[in-house]
Amino acid sequence: MGFLVWELQSDALNPAISVLVLLRKALVVARKLNIQEFQHWVEKELNGYPKKSDLPQYRFMWGDLEALTPYHGWRQVEVPLQFHELICKTPVRQPISQIEALVETAKDPKSSLITMSPELEEVLREYYPIPYKIAIHIDRSQVKGVLEAVRDVVLTWSLKLEEDGILGEGMTFSQEEKQIAAKNDYNSIIQLTIGQWQMQNLSSESQASSGTFENDLRGANVANFANQVSDNARQQANQHIHLSEPKKTLAEVANEIQQLIQQLEKTNPNATEAEKVAYVNDETTPSFKRRAVGALQAGSEAAIEEFLDNPYINVGKAVVKGWFKPE
Repeated sequence: MGFLVWELQSDALNPAISVLVLLRKALVVARKLNIQEFQHWVEKELNGYPKKSDLPQYRFMWGDLEALTPYHGWRQVEVPLQFHELICKTPVRQPISQIEALVETAKDPKSSLITMSPELEEVLREYYPIPYKIAIHIDRSQVKGVLEAVRDVVLTWSLKLEEDGILGEGMTFSQEEKQIAAKNDYNSIIQLTIGQWQMQNLSSESQASSGTFENDLRGANVANFANQVSDNARQQANQHIHLSEPKKTLAEVANEIQQLIQQLEKTNPNATEAEKVAYVNDETTPSFKRRAVGALQAGSEAAIEEFLDNPYINVGKAVVKGWFKPE
């Protein structure tokens, strides 16, 4: 007859054993030994973390805010650093079964997840009037990292049980083994393992690839962090919004320039670049130009390229250059 703790170690080392199955066996061990702190951790991993409960750090994933432009595809949106951290650090509260299913169904191992809750999008558009679809892209390897972190916690805990002389013959533990377990603080072992995993994986996460696949998870709750982010964003965005005003203005300027050019193209499809520049100049007010120049002075004429679609970049740059450096 085998030993339950050794079986747990073997399963933790075997990538063919799912984390879901591993956690179920760990739950059996924890309950038989009455190790409540570990039992509670396992149950949260199996059932998902409630919205108001604290999350271990391995259950946060970092993403990039991107906009889907018609000619350049997904392009990263620059936001102030503190605001970026606020909106792109994504808590993952889902049960481990959903996380495993997500990893298994993704065909491209280098792909990224695309998520954006309606609540968060509403908050962002109050401060960033980008005229495109926006989303947070998360590298798929980070999702797999959640599974690996859980596996490491179970392995380290089972090794500590063995060190303490707890093995569990068959499906039972002796009274002596239960007494030993009651004297030890395994919660500290869990936290230490989590901290070690974070240190070991910081560099690998930063080097992860960033391809995308069209899997909009807004309705799947894979990264449902709207409540936390919405509340925090409304409280903190005003502290940093002055840093993003130039970007906000440039986005509005670019949008206005493109609309004016498109209007001209409808009536004069063969208009030259000079004619387009002249038309935009005639149709914009002095106050609008002054506001644009103020934003440009915070960067450069080239900064507006970020918000212009490919066919309008040259004309747009020529227009704002004239405002920025009038002859």
